[in-house]
Amino acid sequence: MSILEERWDRIKSAINLEPVDKTPHVSGAAAVAATFTNTSISDFISDPVINVDCNIKCADLMGGVDGIQAPTSIPFGLPVIWLSNIKVPGEDLPDDELWQVAEAELIQQEDYDIILEGGFEPWYQEFMKTKLGDPLKKLAPFAAYGKTAIERFEQAGYPTVKDGSLLTPFEMLCGGRSLEAFLMDDIMEIPDKLLEVFAKVHEYNLGRYEARFANPETRPFGVWVGGWRGGPSILNPEMFDTFAWPYFADLVDLCIQYDVVPLTHLDSCWDKGLEHFLQFPAKKLIMCLDGKTDIRLAKQVVGDRICIMGDVPAELLAFGTPEKTYDYCISLIRDIGPRGFILCSGCDIPVNAKLENVQMMTKACNDMAF
Repeated sequence: MSILEERWDRIKSAINLEPVDKTPHVSGAAAVAATFTNTSISDFISDPVINVDCNIKCADLMGGVDGIQAPTSIPFGLPVIWLSNIKVPGEDLPDDELWQVAEAELIQQEDYDIILEGGFEPWYQEFMKTKLGDPLKKLAPFAAYGKTAIERFEQAGYPTVKDGSLLTPFEMLCGGRSLEAFLMDDIMEIPDKLLEVFAKVHEYNLGRYEARFANPETRPFGVWVGGWRGGPSILNPEMFDTFAWPYFADLVDLCIQYDVVPLTHLDSCWDKGLEHFLQFPAKKLIMCLDGKTDIRLAKQVVGDRICIMGDVPAELLAFGTPEKTYDYCISLIRDIGPRGFILCSGCDIPVNAKLENVQMMTKACNDMAF
């Protein structure tokens, strides 16, 4: 068995809640791959070949992880899914500064009328060109290199477990509308109209996601299904069950229908929403936690049905010691493993993480081999 096959077997066994020889470690590296390889972030995001070079070297430096979440790490896809402008190094920021979301109230309530009258896709395409600087143009070279990037990782012995992100209407429109206006002026004042808009957005998204999944040539192993602001720590239960969860659940169901693994990327605290995940069939998804959700509570609620991934906090990787990082990882492996657990950073590894701390994650998995 090759090292690639061995790592794939380990990851798939964790998803299926089967025995593993050791807890798999999947990389959550993003811009930190530039830091670890002494590359400026502006150069890192300028060319897909450079980007993948850095990401592969980063996986090596981390001690030989069992998989990576994304073959390229760039900011250009963020406007497409969040409908917000992004400040990038080399253009809006110094070369070595991390890219930043520049959230503003770009969507007005009048835009909802345009969407309802003419559909979401025409409005969406025009909005990206006129309000977001045509991010698809910047994204195109990386999208074209995507298949090659995954092949290069496989040649290096690393599985790619995530290739793409699925978004709910809540997450997309909230980014472009801005949080306060979206919650106070839209959800509170025009809820019925907003749900009509959601239906248009969701229909468009489901159509394009399904078209990708239905084609074996473009079907990924797994994708992020994101829950950020539309989570139960921000929304009250009625709002969550009306404006967020039904669309999130539809996306998860679509993935499962096509045997694509949904990595439910749960930023913020989801303690109050964990039981919702019991509606999904067992051993079909990964629950990815970022350090805010009580991971041990998640284990109690869904741990006999769903693989849990996480949740080494950003602050620990950036400001902790190797000893504290190692101890934290060991405690996770003991408490959440041995079955149905993948060790990973909580969300992305921060750009200011210490390499010696990140290496402790791999060491912990190796030392706790079963």
